[in-house]
Amino acid sequence: MIPVVPFDSINEPLEYQIHASHGMQVSIFSEDPLEVARLIDPFVNLVSRVNINCQAQRGPDVFPFTGRKDSAEGTLSVFDALRSFSIRSLVAAKLTESNKTLLNTIVRDHDSGFLSTDYIF
Repeated sequence: MIPVVPFDSINEPLEYQIHASHGMQVSIFSEDPLEVARLIDPFVNLVSRVNINCQAQRGPDVFPFTGRKDSAEGTLSVFDALRSFSIRSLVAAKLTESNKTLLNTIVRDHDSGFLSTDYIF
């Protein structure tokens, strides 16, 4: 079962997540590179994992557990929580040709500040 909520503006789900008390994952379904890029940048500051064209999922156990806001509050030691919650967000997608094209277009056109191959000096 998944909750489905209609919205009139793309700002509605963003505002919802801004005011939500938890921030684990979000899934974005679209084939429009500019639309996806415009959603990645605000969501990486609100959730730990941004899924592109795939459902929210548990990552491989080799990845650390991360969360934003009140996610996993009280389940880790203070040291582990600070270490885990300060890990940068993750953007994930299934390895399909359409997703490769989508993500390559976003990176090539510099449409996302987060999803980039540029180095910060």
